[in-house]
Amino acid sequence: MDQNKLYTTKWLDYQDFKIVVNYLNTANTTRLSEEQLVWVKNLMQGMNSNRTHYDYSLIPSLNVVDPYWLIGFIEAEGTFGFKNLVPYFQIGQHTRSLMVLNAIALFLQSLPKSFPFTLNSLPPVVANSLNKKTNVSVITVNSIDALYDYLMFFLLAIPLQTRKSLDFLYWCLVLHFHKFGHFYLPEGRAAVNQIVQYANKGRYSNNPDKVSSPDLSNIENILGLTLPVLLTSSMSHLHLAQAFSSLVTLRNVWVYENGKLLNSKPFTSFAAAQEAIGLPRTSVAVRRNIDTGKSYLNRYTFYSHLTPHDGKTN
Repeated sequence: MDQNKLYTTKWLDYQDFKIVVNYLNTANTTRLSEEQLVWVKNLMQGMNSNRTHYDYSLIPSLNVVDPYWLIGFIEAEGTFGFKNLVPYFQIGQHTRSLMVLNAIALFLQSLPKSFPFTLNSLPPVVANSLNKKTNVSVITVNSIDALYDYLMFFLLAIPLQTRKSLDFLYWCLVLHFHKFGHFYLPEGRAAVNQIVQYANKGRYSNNPDKVSSPDLSNIENILGLTLPVLLTSSMSHLHLAQAFSSLVTLRNVWVYENGKLLNSKPFTSFAAAQEAIGLPRTSVAVRRNIDTGKSYLNRYTFYSHLTPHDGKTN
């Protein structure tokens, strides 16, 4: 432990722990007097969650981030998450160890580009936010291009060793769907929704609402589809998304309420569908949930086609 130092406030707990271990080793006994027991218990009462004093000058500085150390840290503290079916990467830590997050952020921002196809993609921009209720500070990378071109291949080169590795690989699939545009196909969006529901806690055996694993053959079929827009080396992800969006001149939106068709004819825009269920026309609820099978407000589902249980499809 002395040779492989800890860089968070846990180092202070280790130092107190070591004092007791060294004392017992020197005394060559595990039987302590009442006075010695009081000393040890007083020391313990100031450790871990009971600690109130932090001497940061005693904590080693993380001047150089070792990639293997970082992988271990990600195994414990990292999140391969999704927000509205869009992947992001996140690491959280109590604000007492903010110096570690800052060092990791600098490392992520210095990653070399591993996927050079997209010519103008920029290194990860790391956002930092604070949960004031828990005093947990979080660093996040959201850019699809930065996640794909820089971070994903770095992590693939040093594989994770815990069950988080499977979550990471599914996260990579979703990232690939976004990067190349498969996500903007109805089939792709539905497949991403299945992956999002399954990954992380959805697949755990102790989850009362355990989700079935995605159909990998279906994913392979979607990856084999001909895309109406092909990613070029000069395109950013934003440009690709805009190109897909420009193909939609008329949007049919079928709205289901508790599984029943709300209207006999489709709404011709997201705004009209949202207005029909009492949402502002400027809402993004339909855009985010259409063709995912995901229930909005546990009540509404949205499709760009009639669903099979109606007995007909377009």
